[in-house]
Amino acid sequence: MENKAHYALIGFFVLMSFLAVIAFILWLSNAQLDQQFDEYEVSFTGPVRGLSQGSEVRFNGLKVGEVAKLGLDPEDANNVIASIQVDEQTPVDTKSYARLEPLGLTGLSYIQIFSGGEGFPLLKDLPGRGPKRIEGQMSQIETFLDDGGSVIESAANALNRVNAVLSPDAVADFHGILKNIEFITANIDSSKLDIGEFNMMIISIRKAADALALTADSLTQTSDTINTIANNDVRALLTKAEGSLRTIDGAVASFDTLAGNGDELVTDARDAINRLSNSGLTDLEETVDTIRRLVSTFSRIADSLEQNPAQFIVGTERETVELPQ
Repeated sequence: MENKAHYALIGFFVLMSFLAVIAFILWLSNAQLDQQFDEYEVSFTGPVRGLSQGSEVRFNGLKVGEVAKLGLDPEDANNVIASIQVDEQTPVDTKSYARLEPLGLTGLSYIQIFSGGEGFPLLKDLPGRGPKRIEGQMSQIETFLDDGGSVIESAANALNRVNAVLSPDAVADFHGILKNIEFITANIDSSKLDIGEFNMMIISIRKAADALALTADSLTQTSDTINTIANNDVRALLTKAEGSLRTIDGAVASFDTLAGNGDELVTDARDAINRLSNSGLTDLEETVDTIRRLVSTFSRIADSLEQNPAQFIVGTERETVELPQ
């Protein structure tokens, strides 16, 4: 009796275990049947490497479904149609797009769906029968692999150009350019303006200004002499001339002051002087020559006034008025 009771207990536990397994399978099946899916078609142009039936479908990184079927597009054999099933709560809108992404270094791929943004209607709510289509894009890696031939060709062309640049002839030309630059730089260094020469030019300008001042004084004295010997009409004319001469005297005095500040100008502009070229030096010498010619002109005017002031001012000879002795 005891042996029979022992076998009966074992059989009871085996039967209960079997029933528990059956109940779990039924529960799991009901759970999967209760889950609702939406079906979509994703169209890819070109090969879909690493994608197969059962591959994951993700929305913003979260798994929401899987690939149910893969096939060619009946309208265009270059396209691949992936039929996917995603959870009905997945917000796939009319602007959503899919991208084929690699699954690490496994060689497998999955489909990543991106939302088009807020405010767009859901794709499943559009009228029409059958699964709605989502436009697919290749990943950056897939695009790189597809364009690998052109990339390698471009790299080879670039290497050929580098080799052409580094050829012996090109290197020799480059060395020649460097030598020319060095020669030009040496000439520029050797042609810097000498500060001493510029100081001598400033001194010459000051001397010319002093000569102009002396000439103006001489003209003033001459005009005073003319005033004592001329008649009333000539005296009025000479008065106007004297005013003009005094204006010239003031301008000459201002020029003398400017020349007197030449040393300070040289000190402040020493850096700029170092950058002067030979052409600037030539222009300065021409300016000094012009001033010298101006001084000579004033000297000739003074001589004319001293020799015959009436003729210089009046011009042609007029009726002479004899002064009483």
